Amino acid sequence: MSGIKDFQVKGQICAPFTPMDNDGEIRYGFIKGFADYLAKVHFTGVFINGSMAEGASLTLTERKRLTETWLEAAKGKLEVIVHVGTNCIKDSQELARHAEENGATAIAAFSPCYYKPENEEVLCEVMTVIAAAAPKTPFYFYEINFMTGCHVNTRKFCELAMKKIPTFRGLKHSKREMPSLHDCTMVENLQVLAGTDFQYLSSLVLGVTGIVTSAHLGNIMYDMRTAFEAGDIEKARKIQEIAHKINNIRFKYGGSAATGKAMFTILTGMDIGPVRLPLKPFSKEKFEQMKKDFTDAGLLEYAKPRQ
Repeated sequence: MSGIKDFQVKGQICAPFTPMDNDGEIRYGFIKGFADYLAKVHFTGVFINGSMAEGASLTLTERKRLTETWLEAAKGKLEVIVHVGTNCIKDSQELARHAEENGATAIAAFSPCYYKPENEEVLCEVMTVIAAAAPKTPFYFYEINFMTGCHVNTRKFCELAMKKIPTFRGLKHSKREMPSLHDCTMVENLQVLAGTDFQYLSSLVLGVTGIVTSAHLGNIMYDMRTAFEAGDIEKARKIQEIAHKINNIRFKYGGSAATGKAMFTILTGMDIGPVRLPLKPFSKEKFEQMKKDFTDAGLLEYAKPRQ
């Protein structure tokens, strides 16, 4: 347990998409090449089966197989954090046990979002029983309130969790309220990972260096952090502006996993495939218009490996 208390996620983490075919079936064979690409664009780990991966639309069997596939593909290259959050605590426990049995680096969970925890104490109780299913694996809370609809005082939850969950090490803070992120940095021994790439420079200023970000932003986030840590704030600001330009195009087309997958395909040349219902894939016309937007903005080269 002493090792868990000192554990921290290293470097920058990718939230990878789940590759699918036109029938919505998972293309597991794509993942090895995907992992190789991520390692070449400065990622040191993956946060799998989360929002951009359409985790909530995957079966337990699929999530387990994805965990096994990613762990195999990532060997020697990437840490693997397995998101196990669901609307059913029993399912989350099953996924947590499976992740630990297969050697995941860490696990994470978001709040149930149909029957929502009514306060920080109940949320902590939920996370306690999920984390207990993997007692030897570091646990992170996935704070994404605009998706779960669970609006609590995140710092208060973290303070409770630090006392009650032996494996609790930190959180992925995708909540967009920066004062909340700042609050969480004041919790002793808590690792805060930024989950909003368009706020990364602001997060760096607050001492949050770790980030979980989209697959096509590896080079950009790495360059921003490198410039910031070298004291070149002007360069870091210009890189953040590039990230904003990319995100402005993203949000023009909706911002969902469908948008993210289209962006990844355009910017990397790797066809990640469509999304699964209830999300709707891009039409050919919409895809070509987005590609034109990226071309006109001069943004096509930022996601390519440099070596």
